[in-house]
Amino acid sequence: MAPKVERLVNLTIALLEARRPLTFTEIKRRTGFYRQDDTESARRMFERDKDDLRQLGVPIELAQSVFDEEPGYLVRRKDYELPDIDLTADEVAALALAVQLAGGEHARLTLSRLAARAPDPRTAPDDIPLHVTLTADAIDAFADAIVDRRVATFRYRTAGGAIGDRVVEPFAVVQRRGAWYLVGRDRDRAALRTFRLDRIVGAPRIGDVADAFERPDDLDLTDAVSGPDVHGCELVVDVAAHARWAVESRGGTAISPADADVVRMRIADFDPDRDLPWLLGIAADVTVLTPASVADKVIERLEAVRRMHAATR
Repeated sequence: MAPKVERLVNLTIALLEARRPLTFTEIKRRTGFYRQDDTESARRMFERDKDDLRQLGVPIELAQSVFDEEPGYLVRRKDYELPDIDLTADEVAALALAVQLAGGEHARLTLSRLAARAPDPRTAPDDIPLHVTLTADAIDAFADAIVDRRVATFRYRTAGGAIGDRVVEPFAVVQRRGAWYLVGRDRDRAALRTFRLDRIVGAPRIGDVADAFERPDDLDLTDAVSGPDVHGCELVVDVAAHARWAVESRGGTAISPADADVVRMRIADFDPDRDLPWLLGIAADVTVLTPASVADKVIERLEAVRRMHAATR
């Protein structure tokens, strides 16, 4: 086993077995590592290992023990271990059918592990019809229209939130900066337009008439979706220590002491449009400091969610 892997494994075990937060001194004693003559060097190695484990999803907590003045570390089993999976006989039967449809040898092995403590599956009739129904996504919905040159009609939500009908001659579907776009001629505007597929509301309606339009010979798809260059901004956030790994996975770096309950972090290239959904996903553990425009967007979106939930009560 490589030295670093051995350190990480032993550090994880020590923190899992701890009944109270372990100080750095106790961690050195229990693991047998971080005993360099240079105390600062040993501490830096520990910090790197701790950060690596957090990035791997190990929930290392910083906590204060009643027995020590120095804060300590621990990993709570309830946060680290997966809960037991209790399957019913019907659920085991459904999984077995899924493996029969699409699973290979590895899938069957996984099923056997999941169902090890489950009741025997119910016996299904031998002549049960097996079929898979796939739901077409937005790209598939436009595929035939593009190939057969059929007009597409759909409802579209603009960046500002306004929703309206569009009648489009679809030319192609292309990807840019992680998003998919439909490129086509908007008949009402008599001009070439691009439409983000994730802003299309509901399913598009495809016309019955084939060869309803001609695709321009000089169409430049790269130019059609290039738009204005969008430069990322520098995002500065305060992050709960247990969620630090989530920001680091997006290229974030700490700019305040790593042992604090709340760590101040910076993401050098944050795209306010592309990366906002990710930021909203960890909003409970993050406070946006700068830029103010991103902080306002987060508050606006969370307030919209609150209103929606309030309206359903």
